[in-house]
Amino acid sequence: MNNKFLFIKKIISYFPFINKTLRKIYYNYSFGVFFIPIKLDFSSDQILKAKVLRLNLSNFNNLKINYDYFLISHNKSIKDYPVKKLEELLLLIKNEKCDVAYDGNDTYYTEIVSIDFLENYIKKFPIKNYPHRFFYTKKNFKVSNIGSAHRSYVFNGTFILPSGGKTIGDGGDVKNRLNFIPNLTGKTFLDIGSEEGYSVFNALIKGANFAKGLNIDEAKEYDFFPEHSRPEEITTRKRDDILNTQEFLIKEYSLQNKKNFKFEYENIYNLSNEKFDFVFCFGVLYHLKNPYLALENLYKVTNETLILETQGIKNDKYLNAKIEEDGFVRHSSKSLVYLLKMVGFKKVNVLADAYDPSMKVMNIVVKAEKI
Repeated sequence: MNNKFLFIKKIISYFPFINKTLRKIYYNYSFGVFFIPIKLDFSSDQILKAKVLRLNLSNFNNLKINYDYFLISHNKSIKDYPVKKLEELLLLIKNEKCDVAYDGNDTYYTEIVSIDFLENYIKKFPIKNYPHRFFYTKKNFKVSNIGSAHRSYVFNGTFILPSGGKTIGDGGDVKNRLNFIPNLTGKTFLDIGSEEGYSVFNALIKGANFAKGLNIDEAKEYDFFPEHSRPEEITTRKRDDILNTQEFLIKEYSLQNKKNFKFEYENIYNLSNEKFDFVFCFGVLYHLKNPYLALENLYKVTNETLILETQGIKNDKYLNAKIEEDGFVRHSSKSLVYLLKMVGFKKVNVLADAYDPSMKVMNIVVKAEKI
């Protein structure tokens, strides 16, 4: 069924108008941010019986004059939110006089948020995307929570925590990415470009006996020019931010006393001689100044299998690649297969190769095996 779905998705991608329309209908129906305007003297029953609205700029501007707070959720059935939890959030707002009281164990980002906080948020980001990039908005505001306090940390990936909450990742949902990690019982695992380490923790859950995550030191290098720092317009991801998030996740996954994982700061051009059974490299290759040296190094550190994901371009009759305006090099899936075989991999399969003519690039996932 999954293969049929991917095939249909690929066929539709060749018809830009139909593809764009179907995507819009699907996302409008399945996703969104919803709210109920509230006042602090409202009872929980009164709140949950009120009309649920979609959070957009028009609704916000129409209602912000008469209300002080919004109850917000990504769940259309916000009225089904437990009364007890709602009362806890209301108490936080009243007693601690905070601007945001969120449920850290709720996958729908249910919270009560002040009008002042939202007005500050929309100066930087579209309100329809709330709470995307919440971490960068909370400065100078008081934030409280019930459950996990994950919003105190910066995440690249959106994923469900062991406690039940869902992180707010700048890079979006990583569920599909993690699906490419198989059962790793008895295997060693390396993730290059691991950010806060969600792939490392997932590998341990899937049985890896040792897992390592590598990141560059972004205070010294960024993207394809190692000597360049991260541009100002790109989300700040300082080393301390990542370290703090990793420490939080280590506690979330109850790994404080475990020695079967490690995080290091290392450049893909300068990897150690250590080898791993399963190597994971997602969203890195197209950033690199020298992707061909990187592929050679990936071969050297791989014992058995490499899963490589990168932004790619459409195949043509040549083994093609393209330098885009952002300076990144993007390859077609055919050229990636060729290059991986050239560096020594014996068997290479394309796991995902959808091209959307309405977009410049799409993500390609390739599996390369040594044996």
